[in-house]
Amino acid sequence: MAELGYVNDRLYAESKAGAMARRGLGSRRVGEALRHSGVVGEDADHIAPIIQADAVPSALEFARRKRIGPFATAQAERALQQKQLGAMLRAGHALDLSRTIVRMAPGEDVAWMLVPDWDR
Repeated sequence: MAELGYVNDRLYAESKAGAMARRGLGSRRVGEALRHSGVVGEDADHIAPIIQADAVPSALEFARRKRIGPFATAQAERALQQKQLGAMLRAGHALDLSRTIVRMAPGEDVAWMLVPDWDR
């Protein structure tokens, strides 16, 4: 079936990674889901840079959905920021990226984060 093109792990991995990133899940969580689905070897190596490229937009989407940091209506207290940080980490986002977003003021511009190689 794979030789005939009916089964394509690389295409499946790209599709699954894209869908998870659009939902706001981080690279660690996406990678775990792909490994659990049996995507390994060359297919996993091919998709890894794509997953990393989606890290910031995915984290911002998660923050927007959960109203964290720049998407909140008011500045969160420290205890709430810790809970928000935990939620972002459980969603698979990197610690430094999550901290940056959680500590941002409500309404703060996030466009600078979408520039490749932004300074963390």
